[in-house]
Amino acid sequence: MENEKNKSIRRIVEILNINVPNLIKYNGEIAKQLFLHDSFNLDNKVDISVERKFLGEVLKYIPNEYRTLLHDTSHSTSDYTAVDFSKITHANIYDGDTLIMTIIVYDVKDEEWMFRWNHNIRLPEKNIYFHSIKWDVDYIKPEIVLMYELLDPIDYHQLPNYRNVIDSLSYYQFVILRLVVGDERINQALISEKKAI
Repeated sequence: MENEKNKSIRRIVEILNINVPNLIKYNGEIAKQLFLHDSFNLDNKVDISVERKFLGEVLKYIPNEYRTLLHDTSHSTSDYTAVDFSKITHANIYDGDTLIMTIIVYDVKDEEWMFRWNHNIRLPEKNIYFHSIKWDVDYIKPEIVLMYELLDPIDYHQLPNYRNVIDSLSYYQFVILRLVVGDERINQALISEKKAI
């Protein structure tokens, strides 16, 4: 029997896929699984990415029974009037005390995605995601997912699978990742993954 957490995750995903499918891109572990296996597993917390200008539109479809906590670089709040939307980094969605979704905010300028910690690192926005024909969803490319996972303090609550993803990257994807995070951070991640297993 499906547990309550899974029901909540599936419910929110269904609502977002029906109402704002073109505004969300799956991220984190779900994006890696879509990339590696074309699987769309909703059994655990789901991460999605949303362009900043569409964050409010996406949030309005999160049912009121779930608690939304908006995070900027210095604090978090559930009060939408007490936060500067231009500084929000992510929003966490809770079912009771259980974190079920993280919405990661990204910025676009002149149709170019900008890496959060270095706005000089840019890619055409259309080049930051793939589309799964099987599931009819967009998902962030694995090299970008890894950029954030290897450098971002957000706790993704997932077991790492860096080796599988890195081994599946094209040469171009690996060069982009390496350029942004560096060899040392990639090696540290692979070592920590080996210890975790």
